[in-house]
Amino acid sequence: MYQMRIFTLRDDTQRKIKIDEGMTLQDELKKAGITESDIFQMQLVIHEDKM
Repeated sequence: MYQMRIFTLRDDTQRKIKIDEGMTLQDELKKAGITESDIFQMQLVIHEDKM
């Protein structure tokens, strides 16, 4: 299982990042290369590994 964050930005583009354990929101923003003021919406997606 892993988690992914999808940021929808004010310019109507999206950035997707895989979240590592222990990451803060500031770490996620740095990894995505955006600032808080760029964000219109955030969504957390959890992917289950299928065996």
